[in-house]
Amino acid sequence: MPRSTSKRPPTSRGKRPASRVRRFRDWLQGRTPADRRWHQRLKRYVVVAVPVGFLFGILFLGAAYALIDVPRPTDIATARSTIVYDRNNKLIARLHAEADRVDIPIEQMPEHLREAVLAAEDHDFYTHSGVSLPSIVRAAFANVTGLGVRQGGSTITQQFVKNAYVGNERTLWRKVKEAIVSVKIEGQLSKDEILHDYMNTIYLGRGAYGVEAASQTYFRTNARKLELHQSALLASIIKAPETYDPVRNPEGAKQRRDFVLQTMAKLKFITEAQAGEAVAKPVKVRDRAVVSAPAAVGAHFLEDVRRVLVRQYGADKVYRGGMIVRTTLDLELQKFAEEAVASVLDRKNDPQAALVAVDTQTGGVIAMVGGRTFEENQFNLASQGRRQAGSAFKPFVLATAVDDEYSVKSKFKAPAKIKLETGFVPWEVANYDHKNYGQIDLIEATEFSVNTVYAQLILKVGPRAAADMAARLGITSKLDPVPSLALGTSGVSPMEMAGAYATLANSGMHAQPHLIRAIQDSDKTTIFESEIKPARVVQPKVADTVAYALTQVVKNGTGRSAALGARPVGGKTGTTEDHVDAWFAGFTRQIATTVWMGFPDGKRNMENVRGIAVTGGSFPAQIWRAFMERAVEDLQIEGFGKPSFEGEVLNESPTPSPSPSPSPTATPIQSLPPAPTPKETKTPGPPSPSPTSSPTSAPTAAPSGGGG
Repeated sequence: MPRSTSKRPPTSRGKRPASRVRRFRDWLQGRTPADRRWHQRLKRYVVVAVPVGFLFGILFLGAAYALIDVPRPTDIATARSTIVYDRNNKLIARLHAEADRVDIPIEQMPEHLREAVLAAEDHDFYTHSGVSLPSIVRAAFANVTGLGVRQGGSTITQQFVKNAYVGNERTLWRKVKEAIVSVKIEGQLSKDEILHDYMNTIYLGRGAYGVEAASQTYFRTNARKLELHQSALLASIIKAPETYDPVRNPEGAKQRRDFVLQTMAKLKFITEAQAGEAVAKPVKVRDRAVVSAPAAVGAHFLEDVRRVLVRQYGADKVYRGGMIVRTTLDLELQKFAEEAVASVLDRKNDPQAALVAVDTQTGGVIAMVGGRTFEENQFNLASQGRRQAGSAFKPFVLATAVDDEYSVKSKFKAPAKIKLETGFVPWEVANYDHKNYGQIDLIEATEFSVNTVYAQLILKVGPRAAADMAARLGITSKLDPVPSLALGTSGVSPMEMAGAYATLANSGMHAQPHLIRAIQDSDKTTIFESEIKPARVVQPKVADTVAYALTQVVKNGTGRSAALGARPVGGKTGTTEDHVDAWFAGFTRQIATTVWMGFPDGKRNMENVRGIAVTGGSFPAQIWRAFMERAVEDLQIEGFGKPSFEGEVLNESPTPSPSPSPSPTATPIQSLPPAPTPKETKTPGPPSPSPTSSPTSAPTAAPSGGGG
């Protein structure tokens, strides 16, 4: 059969949509009876469904409004940093974990800061009822048209509710709940109250919640001191803290800040001239380092305070509980102390130093240097370090003798070297300067730190009695009651030494060194108040007589470089064998300060530091004087109590045993059993150890003889 040559009509796929469009148009126009019937049916559905749907919507929202209560704020909203103040109510630091937050009243927020936030986030805030439909429509239109969103659809009230109450879950129900709670909040709080809560809880990056924490974080200043351009920058960060962080994105941060300033001008919050002037300001903020803890000043002191707080109250309350901690530190004196150490030990390879200053009347630690920098070594050499005190321990032996009714006018033979019988094995001792002093009394032996006299004295009063006396005066470390204790062979901390010397300055009244005066919770209810009060541990004549002897050290003896002009000063030098440790512990009537110098590892000597062998009378005494000159500058000049020269006068003239080959500074035998104690001590020991004392000690040198 011949093939048909007829062609099928073309079936172009492009014509099908056109026919569908034509049929839909015909349906809309109702050209057929069937189409007209569908129109009538649809109208009936719409007439019924729309009102019914609207009614159900109203009923749903009404029921939701009635059933949804304003929930409790979330942890982030209520978390507050713990604020640490010095004794003059100056801010030291804020302690916080992930949420650094400090509440301030709205009156302390500059007007331009509040206006910047309104311009950036919700300039209709004072006119809407919590939910702004125009803002929602405007934001939706911007998103749909791709014009970008310069201002979000959520009001300030909604943002506060999201952050503090309902969370950030991306669900329709959360948005409904957010809107309802926002309207309810508007009915319960005034606009100023909502703005206050919002500005105290909004997240501004770097762990800072609220404008006060952000002001400190970015500018190291209080919110009330912010300038216009700084306020605009903080407001601009709210939208996206990580995106607009000025360090990570300086150009983006400046553009966003300038937009906020221009918006403020359009809203008549500021003039065009003010906006232009602020736009010309550079974007300048601190780097991203968290400065709240540790503080730039007094870092080791703050770390000790933090440890005490965490141990007592737990980390959660410390970092999120909003406590107010009032310490004993004096920030001005703390700066003096740090400057004194840095000015004397200003070279890279210098040894390190620790300094502790104590108020003699209260025991409060008013200054503390725990090492060169906290970043370099977080171990606090001032409170945690335990190092041999050398001859700085001798005043405790002298106090034991005075307490035992021996007169400081007692005379002892003072050869350059001596070998003493202890009842067990001979004990060989040499003077630091290898000098023979003939026969001298205890005042002179203290002035010139004569080892051979103090070795005889401790055998007279007994090592156990000397250890007990040191404990009564304020030494809390365990002391070995052996003869070499007279030369400071047991480890002690600078903080203990400052507390013990403070007892001597205060006529035998001891107040345990402490760091914290009072603590309040977030409601400003006092939950702790220091009850440490001076208690008598030795009779006034004992402390005043030893204090008198120590004033002679500064006037005539090894501590002359610590003199403060006409102001009475008592003090004692201490140097251990091979110059591993060097001390100067001294006091005025109001302040007792101890300085230790050495290397933290305890394994290096200081026999050649800038060409000299370091003694307590060199660098440590210089640091002490550099600090104390400024610390007592405004204090009244006061003397000490009247010394007593009464008591049994000893006239000891032992015959030294020859030594075949004595070393320049012979090593006392620390392992000797205790010599018999002639008398029992008469008063109980000191209060319990300071809360900052740590059982972990820095490495100490081998047992050694005390020096000048």
